[in-house]
Amino acid sequence: MNTKSHPIWKYATAVASAVVASLAIAASSQAAPTKVRVGSTVSVDASAAALCLAMENGAFEKAGLEVDLKVFVQSNQKYDTMKAGGLDMDINMGAINAAQLHSAGVPIVVLRAGTPADVWAVIAKKDSTLTKPQDFKGKKFGVVSLSGTNYGTTYLAFKTEGIDFRKDVRVSTLPPSALVTALEKGDIDGATTYEPFLTTALKTGAVKVLFRPGDIYQQKFNEPFIALVIAAHKDFLESNRSDAEKFMAVIEETRTSLPEHADEAAAALVKHMPEMKMSVAETKELLVRYLPDAIKSQNTPEFIQSVQNLYDRLLEANQLKSPVKASDFWIKL
Repeated sequence: MNTKSHPIWKYATAVASAVVASLAIAASSQAAPTKVRVGSTVSVDASAAALCLAMENGAFEKAGLEVDLKVFVQSNQKYDTMKAGGLDMDINMGAINAAQLHSAGVPIVVLRAGTPADVWAVIAKKDSTLTKPQDFKGKKFGVVSLSGTNYGTTYLAFKTEGIDFRKDVRVSTLPPSALVTALEKGDIDGATTYEPFLTTALKTGAVKVLFRPGDIYQQKFNEPFIALVIAAHKDFLESNRSDAEKFMAVIEETRTSLPEHADEAAAALVKHMPEMKMSVAETKELLVRYLPDAIKSQNTPEFIQSVQNLYDRLLEANQLKSPVKASDFWIKL
C-alpha cells in the first residue's frame, strides 16, 4: 500500500503543516523589537515631544521598535556620537549641522524638517534702549556658539539690515546659562538664546526680548529659517529601511496629534528629559506656544529648494566651508 496517498497520511501531513505555520507566526509575533538608538538635545520642539510621547504611550512598541533615547545637554556631544556611529537617528539635529556633517563625509540623511527658528530670540537688559540689529553696530554680543542655528539665524537677521555680524559686532561665546549674568554685568549688550533657556531668562525679570531673528529671515525671504531636522545615519537606513519607515510613521502620526495631547506630551518630555529642569505646566506652556509653528512640509522638491536657498545664504556667513547640494542628503522615505 502506498502510505503517502492514504487519506490518514494526507490528513496528518496537513495537520503538521498547519502546526508548523502556527509556530512560525507565533515566533514572528514574539520576535524581539528592533532597537533604534535616538539622540536628542534638551528641547521642547515638536519632534522631541512626539518622540517622548510615543515612547510613553507604546506607539513604538506596537510598531515593533524599541527606542533607546540618549539625551544631550550640548549638541556638539550628540554630533560627535553620531560621527562615531553611536546613534541611528537624531530627532532634532540642527539643519546647519546636518550640512556641515554631510560636507565632512559623515553618512547622514535628513528625513524631514522639524521646526523653524522660532524658539531663538535676541535679548537685552530690561532697561536697554537697543531694539533692532542696526543698534548693535560696535556693541558686544553673546552667542552660545560660532556655528549652528544660534549663530546662523543671528547673522542672517543682522545682514538684512546691512550689519555684518562678524565685522560690525563684537561677538563672544558663552553657555546659555551665563548669558543673563553677562548681560546684567554689562559684559555684553545683547545675546541670542533659545528655549527652554529663553523662558528661564525672562522669568528672572532682568532681560527682555528685542526681536526674533527667525521672524526677520522669514519676512525677508518668505521662507522659514529651518532650524531643526530629523536625521538618520545612512548605514542604519540602508540596513533597516522598513524600521526607519515605521519610526517616521509613528513620529508623523504622533506629531499630528500633539495639540490634542499636550498634557501627556509635556509629562513625557519632563520624564524623559529631566535635564530641562522644568515642570509639566511650564513645558506644556512652551509646547502650546510653539506647536503652531512646527514645519509640516515634507521633503518635496519645492521644499528642498528652500533648504538649498538657506544653505546658499549660510555659505556667505561662513557657516558652511563649501557649497552643499541639499538634494544629495535630504530624502523622502
